[in-house]
Amino acid sequence: MAMRAAFATVAAAALGVAALWWGTDGGATLTAEAARRRDIAAAPQQLPDVTLHDQTGATVTLSEYRGAPLVLEFIYATCPDICLALGTTFEQLDASLPQDARLVSISFDPRDDTEHLGWFAERHNAQAPRWRVAGITDDAARKALISRAGVVVIPDGMGGFVHNAGLYLVDPQGRLTAVFDPEDTEGLRAALAGDAG
Repeated sequence: MAMRAAFATVAAAALGVAALWWGTDGGATLTAEAARRRDIAAAPQQLPDVTLHDQTGATVTLSEYRGAPLVLEFIYATCPDICLALGTTFEQLDASLPQDARLVSISFDPRDDTEHLGWFAERHNAQAPRWRVAGITDDAARKALISRAGVVVIPDGMGGFVHNAGLYLVDPQGRLTAVFDPEDTEGLRAALAGDAG
């Protein structure tokens, strides 16, 4: 009887390990976020051409950025934590990326008007056109962009949002080619250098 129980335990453990191995693509991805990032790197995603309104009140389409590398982040202007850290990271990138690179902080909060965007831009020294802090007025376009980029946004019930964070690298053809952790500026710079080489 004890032998049968031990065998069942070993068999269940083996099945669990096999399921984990299969479910994580051979152990290569242990989280949904890691799997998403790996999929984007393997098959770059063409981003929809949305119209943005920035901190100065100007409008620009995402397709106008084609021909040069672009780095995106997704924020909301009144975010008390992760968006502030993202803004600081973008300040560092603004000072260190090649001159032809562009930065866009895109708000997923429909309440972020020019005044709110301007407040975020001023706080982080974002100067258009090099670095735009922008919103998307059209709800369907906003949803399409954050969905294609794999941004998860959940209202927190207190007027804010819980959301994932990353540095989104878009190639000169308008394709999302990689997503980096917010602190992985070196990885982002290396990827940009590789595209230039």
